[in-house]
Amino acid sequence: MTHEAGSMMTDADRDRLEQFKNDLREDGTATEDQRDRAAEDMRFVGLPGGMWEDFLTNDDMSVNRVKLELDLVSDFLQGFIGEWNQNRIGVEYKPNDRGTTKDDGDLLNGIYRSDFRQYSGKLATDIAVDECATAGFGAFKLATKFEDEGDPENDNQVIEWRPVFNAYNTVFWDSAAKRPDKADANHCTVLDQFTKESFEREYPGAVPSSAYDPETRRFSSTTFRTAEIIYIATRYDVRIIPDVVWVYNNLQSGAVESYREDDHEIIKDELAKDEFREFVRKRRLKTRVIDKTVFSGDAILEPARRIVGKWIPIIPFYGFRSYVGNQEFYRGLVRKLKDAQRLFNMQVSQLAENAASHGQEVPIFDPQQMENPDIQEVWANKNNKAYLLADSLRDDDGNIVQAGPLAYSKPGSLDASTQSLMQIVPSFMETVTGGPPQESFRKDLSGKAIKALVQRENRKTQVVNDNIASSIAHSGTVYQSMASEVYTTRRIVTTLNKDGTEGTEQLLGFVIDEKTGQAVESNDLRGKKFQSYADVGPQYETMREQTVEDAKGMLEAISEIPEGKQYVPALLAIIIDNMVGVGLDPIKEINRNVMLSQGMVKPQTPEEEAFVQGLQQRSQEEGPQQKLLEAATRQQEAEARNLDAASVQKTADAQKKLAETEKITSEIGTKRDQVSLDRQKAVVETITRRLQ
Repeated sequence: MTHEAGSMMTDADRDRLEQFKNDLREDGTATEDQRDRAAEDMRFVGLPGGMWEDFLTNDDMSVNRVKLELDLVSDFLQGFIGEWNQNRIGVEYKPNDRGTTKDDGDLLNGIYRSDFRQYSGKLATDIAVDECATAGFGAFKLATKFEDEGDPENDNQVIEWRPVFNAYNTVFWDSAAKRPDKADANHCTVLDQFTKESFEREYPGAVPSSAYDPETRRFSSTTFRTAEIIYIATRYDVRIIPDVVWVYNNLQSGAVESYREDDHEIIKDELAKDEFREFVRKRRLKTRVIDKTVFSGDAILEPARRIVGKWIPIIPFYGFRSYVGNQEFYRGLVRKLKDAQRLFNMQVSQLAENAASHGQEVPIFDPQQMENPDIQEVWANKNNKAYLLADSLRDDDGNIVQAGPLAYSKPGSLDASTQSLMQIVPSFMETVTGGPPQESFRKDLSGKAIKALVQRENRKTQVVNDNIASSIAHSGTVYQSMASEVYTTRRIVTTLNKDGTEGTEQLLGFVIDEKTGQAVESNDLRGKKFQSYADVGPQYETMREQTVEDAKGMLEAISEIPEGKQYVPALLAIIIDNMVGVGLDPIKEINRNVMLSQGMVKPQTPEEEAFVQGLQQRSQEEGPQQKLLEAATRQQEAEARNLDAASVQKTADAQKKLAETEKITSEIGTKRDQVSLDRQKAVVETITRRLQ
């Protein structure tokens, strides 16, 4: 809407504009103190000198004094954000009624992950988490855009994530809302910053006036902006529309069908003639819709229009949150550490000043002892001198009264209070922030001990992590309500599996129902109900690395078991499929084809489906010949088994004959021995008789 159009607004439009501005002022006043503290937290760790802003600002401390910043807070903050980067939280959808199947959930999960990766989900969420951890509040926005804005024939839309910068000072919720996810809010206003030039380009002819001027901190002259900032407001309103639906049973498919009253009026005669559709009841509903309006301080720039979804598409993130005295309070990880950090910086700065100005003992002489120009020269360049000279101080009679310096100016020493504070403050900071990072743990600690220590320290930020998870789950609910209206055309969409592999799905494609034999639409998100959960886990790359390591461990374990050899090919295929590196594409492609041919994985793309179909077709064409080959192989195997059996029998017979031969030989030997003994006995008896 141009300025001329704004000047022609109706009285109703002007009343609406004034109502919007009054609501914005009221919501802003309710959170003014919290927004100011959040801005101070952001500047404390984000700007040079921010730790000294609004602290000891009297002339004695602010002019020509040392102001050191030994930052003990940022490491703690960045450690939390680093942990988030390694273990981001996603969304997991599960069916929430009988009409929604697991396949529907898998489809929505795949589309969500793909949209999140392709349309700035990581950027918007990371900014929200960063501001939430630092200042206690962050936010991002879900919106729709055309899939290809350069193609006038393509009306398909997608859902994208849009970052909200300085959300603590640009997002204003209905002050009556109490839920952390603001699902109970009736309206929300978001401010966008424009320079005068950018405003005139975006809204030519409109008066460049701000809808609201939020308070901003400008303690440092180096961060003061001289350019005029125009704040334009985008307002989201919840509107409840009474509606009537006509419910029918589809006797052919068994499905329950509902038609809105306007649609039912058009097709009611056809429904009455359809013998497979039975009228059930007429039901009154309340439909929740969201209206969006853009306004400045002078005019409504974009009139109210309905947007997709039934929830306000602004996702709030809170750090630590409480509700006290009918007012909301929040903070991040920085606020409770600021006092200790400032006290520590003040002490260190004072010590630095003392060291710089009073670091050495300074001798004190009488002026008469330094009257000699040569002596003055020696003292002026006293560094690296083997010795120094000075005249003795004498009385009127010439007697030496003082041979050396009269006294010494000694550097100041730390008082007991300062010494105590220098120990208390770092100890307090270490206790709150968890001390040294994991890399500096003792090397003799076991992995289990280190994990226990890390988990103990993570409990200090568990509340923040839980609040972030709740916000992510709510964003999934908002996304699903938008997706059920956006992804309603017959088209191919890209999906992303949990392990990071891509696939494609045909929305609203036709398949044959096995029960009825009728063609029905598949991959339809309309009318489906899901429950959104926070899916806590590592990133895709980390998951792949963990899978490779686990597979290697299993491979090493089963290699020692004879029965484990059958799992080796599958484990090797899994390792190759999940490896990440440069130059692996050829072998990964070969490996993927092997996995598809052996049925280890399902095809994810049209190319892979064509590959599997080709394998099946060749298998069918080669069927008769393959059967002959298999029969010949089985015959050869049978003959080989018969030969083996005959050979075994022959060996057994031979062994039996050998045993019989050995037995006979043994008996013959025994008899031979017996005959020999008998002969010897007879000879002895004969000789005995002859001797007698």
